[in-house]
Amino acid sequence: RIIWPMGELQPYMRNPGPLLPHLADRLVLAVHHYSWNGPGRYLAFGHTMSEGISYFLRSFVRSLGIFSPENYGDMTKGQLMGEMFRQWGFILQSNTCPVWVSEFGSFENPEHYDTKWFERFVECLGSLEADFAYWPLNVGNKPASGHGEPYGLLGADWRPKPEGDRRIDLLRQHGLLPPPPSGR
Repeated sequence: RIIWPMGELQPYMRNPGPLLPHLADRLVLAVHHYSWNGPGRYLAFGHTMSEGISYFLRSFVRSLGIFSPENYGDMTKGQLMGEMFRQWGFILQSNTCPVWVSEFGSFENPEHYDTKWFERFVECLGSLEADFAYWPLNVGNKPASGHGEPYGLLGADWRPKPEGDRRIDLLRQHGLLPPPPSGR
């Protein structure tokens, strides 16, 4: 799994090492995507550095080439689709092996930076027809911090939220989830 830096898989596919021949037809590559990460050496939560000295620092370190010029959440839909294809979509298209988007998620707030990225991301994900796992389904406190899990899709009772969830609607809209059961 390549997590940091968020890199393309082309070098790996060109020179996978000795295991790939032994794993033919059994290998699945996994990638993670969030608004606040990738590509390359990403500046985690760089979008929050938008004023004063933090904005200057963000601009400065990015100008040095230490970090990528933008995170996934900063990209337009076209840029995001191009980056996803460059990093791993080409593997799906060539049918080399499966790529599993093993982790992605977002806040539910429609005005939040994460959610705006999520709207673009799920449209790209649907176009690429990639398999995925949303992170996380659960709600409640995170084990290490005790803070609530803002990305959770389910209610506290582990059932769909009675008020619904726009993220689930977006996943359905782009063919990533089946329609709801009839009668709902």
